[in-house]
Amino acid sequence: MERRDSGAAWDLGEAGGESVTVSTIPHPVAHDALVCVDAPGMAIGGRDGQLRGRGVEGVYHDGRRTLSRNVLTLGGIEPEPLSGHVVAAGAVRYLAMRRFAADTTPDPALVVERTRFADGRERIVVRNTGRRPLSFPVEMVLGADLMPLDALRAGYRPAELPARVAAAGLGWSAPDGMSVRAVAEPAPDTALAATATLRWEVALEPARSWSVELRMLAEPVPGRSGPRAVSGRPPWTEPRVRCDDVRVAAWVDQGLRDLRALLVVPDPDLPTAALPVVGAPWQLAPAGRDALWTARMLLPLGTRFASGVLRLLASRQGVRSRPGVGEEPGRIPHTLGRSGEHVRYDCVGSTALFVTLLGEAWRWGLPATETAALLPALGRALGHLTRTLGERPGDFARLGPEGPAPCELQAQTYEAARHGAALLDAHDLPGGAALRERAEELAVAFRRAFRAEDAAGEYYAAALDPGGRPIPVASSAMAHLPGSGILDDTGSEAVARRLTAPDLDCGWGLRGTSARTPGYHPLAARGGVVRTHDTCVAVAGLAEAGHPDAAQRLFAGLLDAAPWFQYRLPEMHAGEQRAEGHAPVAHPLACRPLARAAGAVLPVLVALAGIRPDAPTGRVTVRPGGPLDIGELELRDLRIAGDPFTVRVNRAGQPIIEEAPESLQLST
Repeated sequence: MERRDSGAAWDLGEAGGESVTVSTIPHPVAHDALVCVDAPGMAIGGRDGQLRGRGVEGVYHDGRRTLSRNVLTLGGIEPEPLSGHVVAAGAVRYLAMRRFAADTTPDPALVVERTRFADGRERIVVRNTGRRPLSFPVEMVLGADLMPLDALRAGYRPAELPARVAAAGLGWSAPDGMSVRAVAEPAPDTALAATATLRWEVALEPARSWSVELRMLAEPVPGRSGPRAVSGRPPWTEPRVRCDDVRVAAWVDQGLRDLRALLVVPDPDLPTAALPVVGAPWQLAPAGRDALWTARMLLPLGTRFASGVLRLLASRQGVRSRPGVGEEPGRIPHTLGRSGEHVRYDCVGSTALFVTLLGEAWRWGLPATETAALLPALGRALGHLTRTLGERPGDFARLGPEGPAPCELQAQTYEAARHGAALLDAHDLPGGAALRERAEELAVAFRRAFRAEDAAGEYYAAALDPGGRPIPVASSAMAHLPGSGILDDTGSEAVARRLTAPDLDCGWGLRGTSARTPGYHPLAARGGVVRTHDTCVAVAGLAEAGHPDAAQRLFAGLLDAAPWFQYRLPEMHAGEQRAEGHAPVAHPLACRPLARAAGAVLPVLVALAGIRPDAPTGRVTVRPGGPLDIGELELRDLRIAGDPFTVRVNRAGQPIIEEAPESLQLST
């Protein structure tokens, strides 16, 4: 395993090819790579189709690299690349050509088509496009290190494992017991373990083709079981979106395709509970916070997805105090772990998000039996929230007993308390009034303690420090305020003005921190970048709070950025100020796709259309804030209480409800 000369030393134990301590190097990048995902599988490659083991290139299964090298040659020479692009969420297609010295025309004698799939397959088709018969060897030089993605991400460069000849191909085994086989159809004429080479002797007449399929078959570490792929249709309905601005539907469609590809079933005991992995290529494991956000975004497409997320997280809810993993009674986990890893309760906001998702799902029509089954988990979560918040009116939700109090955590806690109180009241459970009173005390204290002002105007501080002093930074954390209800009208108007001011709105979306902040850098992952999810939260919240102009301004920036990313908006991109003729700049460490970014556009459209369901009372309000800059918008095949719901907002901003359950009372 290669040693690097700087950084902290880690012992990888028996994870990969050697048990040796190595040093880290800077995080590898993949912003220009072609990434396809079909969780728990993923493939990352360059533009030429070859895998050379550089950085994080390779084919992965459940977070382990099962193929690090696949270099194709025809007649001993690599084909010349022509194109490479993602053709589906789980597939990348490459075209290349092979020319020979004896060719009598400039046209290529051979055209090579490679389709690499995230599930570990690769199909190669070689076509003789010339005028004469050709005979040549086809070789694939393979390699595998079976390294965890986390170690590769940290900069480790392992040696490839020794290959062995296996049936119809080659095989590799890691010291920890994981193994993988490369199986070819047709079987190679020659398989050489010493050089990890598969070889076929090919003869092609003009206009004829030859093909081979390679499959990577992984066997996990004995005694460990990873998440399963989701079979069949996703746990949500497929909407039909029509808009005068065709980019809107393209973004929705791409996002839902990516979300389907990110789904896994983490727990065999809950086979109907599908969760998304966080994102590719960097975080190919499910996480509580990300699953909760994503499920909330997809509530307009039915409650089945949210129900599964809630049930799975409730099954792993904290029951005792374990400081080493952050477990506390009632706390909702975040890091769910990959094969054999422990659950960790390492996100303070997950518990509030759990309560809010349950409350929102109930509003969208979560069946009464499913809601009732989750009430015990709700009670435990609310108990944890109130203990964390404290009993004094001036207390805030903090990152630990002596930690800071982030702005967005106050909004999430307030929103959760309101949803929790409504659920308690509706199910004749005690505590609703006290919880609602505590939420209002939090809101009053928040508006007083977090309010700040600078040359650009009023804003709410990013956090309070452990001593209770505002950290004077205007940030995208304010995105979470308008939709939560924690602000009064004056504060809501101030936030709308500040979120759309040029120091935060770069023209492609919402910066993490104001460009006026000392040391601001547009590529700084913690503050400088535009995060798709935060911008969409801001847009939806502003629309719901009665600020349609501000909402549409921010949305326009993201919508303009979408085509530059082929409508697969990344986790984050640079916060550079938009300028004529410039494109948005990709961030080298961004996940693309990211579950929270892939689903973020749908609640934006629902908010712009003014759809507010209240299934428990049998009512739904559709009240857009006026004409939409994107023109006429139709959202077809949404779901409220399990029934189809279709609304159209015409160019004058008037809502037309075209399909709705007869039992619903409609208000416009």
